[in-house]
Amino acid sequence: MRALLPLLLLLPLAGCPQLLAGVGPTGPHAVHGSCRGDFGQGETARGFAAFIQATDAFISTANDIDGRLRSICGGLGRDLGMTDSELGGGGTAAVCGQANARLRYEVASLRTARVKLRFETTEPVCRTRVDEYRQCIEKCDTRIVQSGRIEIRCEGGDLRGGCAGECHGSCSATVEGRCEGACEGTCGGSCDGACSGICDGECAARDAQGRCAGACKGTCHGTCSAGCSGKCSGRCVVAAQASCAGECRGGCSVEFREPVCSGRLVPPEVKTECREMCDTIRVSHEECTPGEARLLVDASEAAAAAERAQTIALAVSTRMPEIRALGSRLTDLRDTGEIMVRTSSGFAAGATSLGLAAVACAAQEAAELPRAMDQVSVAFQVSVSFSASVEVR
Repeated sequence: MRALLPLLLLLPLAGCPQLLAGVGPTGPHAVHGSCRGDFGQGETARGFAAFIQATDAFISTANDIDGRLRSICGGLGRDLGMTDSELGGGGTAAVCGQANARLRYEVASLRTARVKLRFETTEPVCRTRVDEYRQCIEKCDTRIVQSGRIEIRCEGGDLRGGCAGECHGSCSATVEGRCEGACEGTCGGSCDGACSGICDGECAARDAQGRCAGACKGTCHGTCSAGCSGKCSGRCVVAAQASCAGECRGGCSVEFREPVCSGRLVPPEVKTECREMCDTIRVSHEECTPGEARLLVDASEAAAAAERAQTIALAVSTRMPEIRALGSRLTDLRDTGEIMVRTSSGFAAGATSLGLAAVACAAQEAAELPRAMDQVSVAFQVSVSFSASVEVR
């Protein structure tokens, strides 16, 4: 902000308050239409436009996560019997702090009462829209457009989407019934392959985190690699046989329709600032479907605590998947936010050559970024602390 003060002095603020709509620590972020306009075709203008788009995406996402997390924490607290006055009327950190303190107390009380607990989860599934990322790169660094088709890799996952040609890899479709391949979701009956996630029954093997990683005699929540003898509720994934009417995963002989990446998108060699700005948009717009979370309770030696234990287990299974889904985005979001804060002064300085509207936009974004970073940092700490409260063995 110190770097922006000389720029702010250039603005006739009283005559253009609409350019600064949304600035302030309490109001929602609302970039004025002029901040989404055309700043020109030069290299500086394209980089500045990418910066504005990236900061807007980051700030809007931070606001959204902050509001959603505060609502989830309030819901969890009420599930545990807390009143609104006990939760307090403060911000997200205060409300979540009160709810988490109650959860820690309840879990500790159950353990004292000789209730046996085990926390099991299935991981959220996160996806990034490839077309949005490609368009960002194209607009920011026109040199790679001139050199030909932009090839973007998907690392640590696979490309997925509709395929009007031949599908190379696997094909998945939503099902409520038999599945001859891998069942992603809930496999009722038994899973003869490997159940990765939660097994309501006897599990043949577990991983280091206590999740089921073997055959499950019971209901498998997560992924059953093969041999789902009962009903599959979720997605059935089979080896592709040329055509795929559902979601093609891996490769398609023609362009994917509405492609997404289940891992990390890697662009070709582009300017560092373009990659950083587009990565911020990618992370901000990432979509994560919650997995499941179960606090498994054995109150056979503590009958008096059994009813309370079930209440707490229900609250955890209802709220924790949402907290974990948000948490899965926060490490990358925090890292990209730090880059945005670090580079904002440079873009603000470059805005002076693009006109007063650009300077006003840079001032607005720079004023909002620190608050958004605080929201993301709070959300990150909340997600970590809630996980620590229930991860008991």
